[in-house]
Amino acid sequence: MVRKMASAAAAVAPAPQPHIPTILNASGPPPGHSVTVGNLQTFILPDKVSDTEANRKLGKALVEAWQKDGILQISMTPEQHSLYKSANYASRRFFGKPYAQKAACVDSQTYSGYIASGEELTDGIADYSEIFTVTKDLELDEPRVVAKWPCHGRCPWPDYEMQNPMQRYMQSLGGVGETLLQLTELGLGVPEGSLTNYTQDGWHHLRILRFPAINKTNGKGKEGRGIGSHTDYGLLVIAAADDVGGKYFRSVQ
Repeated sequence: MVRKMASAAAAVAPAPQPHIPTILNASGPPPGHSVTVGNLQTFILPDKVSDTEANRKLGKALVEAWQKDGILQISMTPEQHSLYKSANYASRRFFGKPYAQKAACVDSQTYSGYIASGEELTDGIADYSEIFTVTKDLELDEPRVVAKWPCHGRCPWPDYEMQNPMQRYMQSLGGVGETLLQLTELGLGVPEGSLTNYTQDGWHHLRILRFPAINKTNGKGKEGRGIGSHTDYGLLVIAAADDVGGKYFRSVQ
């Protein structure tokens, strides 16, 4: 999230037309919440970024979208969509495992691995989601791991079938992030590297979330709530969601 740009977030997702449900269901707002369906501006990113008039124009449009809406969409390429589908399948496969197998995937130095539904709190209320977090995944002999840097070290992957698609997807998203930051530099008219110098070998991390069905609240939190209202951390947040939807954000306006 680019803090100086009105709490910006970029959503990596296809650009479906907004859908207003006629009845309350999993695609509608939580009980007691009033929302307006918005049309997010959607952008197609170039394969490479150079200082051209077209890229400067695109960069300015990105900045203006963030300043106006606080969030935007970018279109996936076919390759990115394939990686997303593989990661989504791996996510569903993992969360379908027995609790004991999931709960074994934890690490005290990297703070990565599994978090059960209800273990995380937002504003003192338990969140419904169960999560698998991936932090800086490094070999045990890497100097930062040896020095006991928090959130640096081996991720407690359950198996290769989870590790491979998630790492490939995360690498792809890292490239998307670099492209967005390069375009943002052009849009802001700042020197090259003003943002990207801070992300070289950056502390990228990934959070894989699953939300139980809306009718299975398990007695946790407020009825109908998935995760409580919060502000994300980091320089840039890139998110993708499945076809159920449910991404709500407060407009900067």
